[in-house]
Amino acid sequence: MQTEYFILALSTILFMFAWIPISIGKKRSFGLEWLVSNRDKTDRELIPWAARCERAYSNLKDYYPAFIVAILLLGQLNKFDEGTKWAAIIYVLARIIHYTAYGLGNVPFRFMAFLLGMTANLFLLLKVFF
Repeated sequence: MQTEYFILALSTILFMFAWIPISIGKKRSFGLEWLVSNRDKTDRELIPWAARCERAYSNLKDYYPAFIVAILLLGQLNKFDEGTKWAAIIYVLARIIHYTAYGLGNVPFRFMAFLLGMTANLFLLLKVFF
């Protein structure tokens, strides 16, 4: 299996479970009964770190499709090379760092990881055309 496909599969598995910290935070904020219910509105607020993880997860869901498209198109066009391998690895590591830094409230690391991930994904997308 090409490294880029392996990274895509691995990152999909990892990102499928990015909701877990959010659910832990919701259990701590609202209780187990609310967590397993139909989740009616509540007046209580989500604890800050869990709210940040929720925003990081939303951001991940917004940007991950472009990575998927880039990898699938590059594979279909037979354009995988050393650069695409490292860009895919960097993208996924940057997104993991982004999620973690966002949850911890570390703005400088979050911002740098976001920029690094976006740059890696832009490289992959541009490689489709050039």
